[in-house]
Amino acid sequence: MRDELKTEIPSTTYLTHAIHNVYPAKFIPQVPRFVIKTFNLRDKIILDPFAGSGTTAVESLITGNSNISNDINPLTSFLIDVKTMRLDPQQYFTYRSKLNYFIDSIFKSNAPFFPKWSNLHYWYPEDILQVLLKVWGGIHGIDEREREIKNLLKTAMLFISRKYCYGEDKSPKLFKSKHKTERIKELLDQFHFSGEQLLQNELLKKSKKYLDCVIELNSSHALGYNKANSMANQKGLFLLTLTKSIEDLGHVLPDSSVDCIITSPPYIYAQEYFRSTKIDLYWLGLADDKSVKELTQKEIGQKRHAFYIDDALSRIKTYRCDFEIIKDLSRNFKTGENVSRFSAYFGDMLYFVQLSSKVLKRNGMLAVLVGESKVFGHHVKVKDILAEMMLLNGFDIRHKFFDTIKGRHLSRNRLNENPEGIAGEWLIIGEKS
Repeated sequence: MRDELKTEIPSTTYLTHAIHNVYPAKFIPQVPRFVIKTFNLRDKIILDPFAGSGTTAVESLITGNSNISNDINPLTSFLIDVKTMRLDPQQYFTYRSKLNYFIDSIFKSNAPFFPKWSNLHYWYPEDILQVLLKVWGGIHGIDEREREIKNLLKTAMLFISRKYCYGEDKSPKLFKSKHKTERIKELLDQFHFSGEQLLQNELLKKSKKYLDCVIELNSSHALGYNKANSMANQKGLFLLTLTKSIEDLGHVLPDSSVDCIITSPPYIYAQEYFRSTKIDLYWLGLADDKSVKELTQKEIGQKRHAFYIDDALSRIKTYRCDFEIIKDLSRNFKTGENVSRFSAYFGDMLYFVQLSSKVLKRNGMLAVLVGESKVFGHHVKVKDILAEMMLLNGFDIRHKFFDTIKGRHLSRNRLNENPEGIAGEWLIIGEKS
């Protein structure tokens, strides 16, 4: 997929895909573009039920398709707003002037913003934290009539807030590392030498970079879409973002209303998305300790109970075979709860496939990118389980493609039954019959 689209998509971070590129397990743009190109999709409605950082939304709109993006994580809606922002390229220098003006004002402000984060002081050196509180207060105080500039500044500050945090840069999960603690000492030396000007320069540089990404998107593509609140009475191209669980999504989308689904569900045990993104959610004011805990309990791949129990899961032969192996292997491990997490994960995946069959039009396409992890050292045949689920729910399997992962960053110092990660990912494409 990547090689076929090299001339069209120069990198995984082209256009606005470069914005907030630290999102965990980020969906690469080549996947949705490959599906869109293969099936010649235009003027269609494309759904991504696990929208993550908004990759499918961007690729849908620039290829002339409407998009519905859903994710239980409220960060997704914010990122999609930024990545699909419509700005007039001819007003570029006006936007730059506004950035300069607001950044100057922000650093003169005296109204700090305190995120509802009980461990806030644990994650930052005090000198830096006081500046961050002031800067975020200034940004949150910008009038909503300057929403585009405000969101660019917010996104740039997410980068800075991560940079000066004790959390390890090279891991999406938030944990305090010795390496980053030493790095913070170096950054503090720079801060004590340059003062607030250091962060002010960084904010200006990063926000201008993100502005350039948005301007490039708008220069190369006419984003003529309507921002929708629902699917009702939509004419022309539209973008609809939702923050529903997969269970609730079925109550929002009408039957047979979607032409294509392109998505990458959470991998089993692979990521704790809310642990990875809670630093962003706190600073944006989108979450507090209680809501992060509640969201984590609903996280597919981590929870121990599926949305609902369906006897149909027991009819998936490949699942039954792997489940018996996992149960047997679990006797040798202390993490016995992984058995219930295993069954909950595939119960949720079955619900997702059933939902896809419900909302897709006849002959609609379901394209799912999945990785095959190891559980207790056993290679789980996720693609085969998912393909069998699709067959039992009215899909004809059209294609199975394997895409090699060319780079990964996994910790070698933590207990991990699969320290090398996964070799690649499978794209399974089914057509609703």
